[in-house]
Amino acid sequence: MGKIGLIIAGLFCFLFCGAQGQKGSVNQCSPMKDGKVCYVDAVDMDGMSCERIFKGISKWANKNYGKDIFLSNVVTNKKKHTIMVQSKVELLLNETDKTLVSYRLEIECKEGMYRCKMTNITYQYDPYNQKRYKNYPAEDVIADGGKGNKVPIIKAPRLFCNATFFFAENLFGDVFNSLDERAE
Repeated sequence: MGKIGLIIAGLFCFLFCGAQGQKGSVNQCSPMKDGKVCYVDAVDMDGMSCERIFKGISKWANKNYGKDIFLSNVVTNKKKHTIMVQSKVELLLNETDKTLVSYRLEIECKEGMYRCKMTNITYQYDPYNQKRYKNYPAEDVIADGGKGNKVPIIKAPRLFCNATFFFAENLFGDVFNSLDERAE
């Protein structure tokens, strides 16, 4: 009975820890390129054609971002095999605090691979819920893991940094999942 109990406890711990995916902190939550916060994901898709990659990601982008032109838009260039998404979403920072985050997602498709880049990140933040949102560039809030915060109203820049990192990771995961091998 001891071994079974230990196995069950181990499985429970594994499942519980897996459910914590959006919490915690990240060492490098604000990667910088040329003075700008920039998240990048380059993915090898061995054996998949550039056309298939472009078609799959374009379909996903138009389905998820092409519906409400006031919140987002999608621009595709079939000749260059590029997709550009601009969007704005609500980002939960913790149980009680949230912000609106605007960003640009650039996707470049090539033979057997694609590259995503999330840039131009800004936050619209109103901690007192007075509907007086101001725009703050990510560089002013989360540079150097939040240590470079230049916005006095933002008291916990590390929350912004971690939430943005996890958002980017989930976004990159959605792009990858749009290329399900069974999809055509």
